[in-house]
Amino acid sequence: MASADSSLLAEAPGGRHIAQFHRDPEALTEAAYTYLEGGLRRGASVVVIATAANTERFQARLSAGKFHPTALRTSGQLELLDAKTVLAEFMSNDMPEWGGFRATLGAVLDRVQAFGRGTRVYEEFAGMLWQDGNAEAAIRVEELWNALGQLYPFALYCSYLLDTQSEETYSGPLEEIGRTHTDIVGTADDERFGVALDRASKEIFGISLSQMAGVAKQPGHRHFPSSQRTMLWVKRNLPSSTARLVERARHYFQDPRP
Repeated sequence: MASADSSLLAEAPGGRHIAQFHRDPEALTEAAYTYLEGGLRRGASVVVIATAANTERFQARLSAGKFHPTALRTSGQLELLDAKTVLAEFMSNDMPEWGGFRATLGAVLDRVQAFGRGTRVYEEFAGMLWQDGNAEAAIRVEELWNALGQLYPFALYCSYLLDTQSEETYSGPLEEIGRTHTDIVGTADDERFGVALDRASKEIFGISLSQMAGVAKQPGHRHFPSSQRTMLWVKRNLPSSTARLVERARHYFQDPRP
């Protein structure tokens, strides 16, 4: 990857709270590798808090990239934690609790920061809660990460497995993800779907919605890639047209020929 978005994942300055939406685990693995590799090559401490399946994928990808996960873990530069296990340590009545969150994650950060060249954290708490239908808890987790960022210096990358080409995805409080992150990183699929949305919106509305100032300036939308801003705006302002727009855009995404 060579886009500005992938460069942000590779560089990941301290204090950035980055989110990215993926439609499949393979794309997620490649994006996570860009983020993890960038930290490891810079000598940063790297914490991965993921499902067992994703942790296995990440280790295999690191090995393919000529890293040695076992040696990195032994040295203390790489720490792998099970997201479900850690999540259970600070959840109470289906909501994350600050005291437990700070104690659990603070202990991890205290431990890895001794390595000395910055810290990167990759986590899946919020994405898991969102997939389970608990969007309120997912957003609360993001807020707790921001609060923890006031106490510890680290970069944070949060991944969500979401179909950003589905109308249902935009029915939830997606704007809150924009509010709680410094950056929403786009993907190659987002760029292609944005082109498809432009074609579909010109066909349906007679105008490219991505070019409308109102779409770009909606509160809570500015951090999102263009295609997601367009979908958010249509879902909120022209809900009866959303299904038709998505249907046409999906067609153009799958068959981009004029």
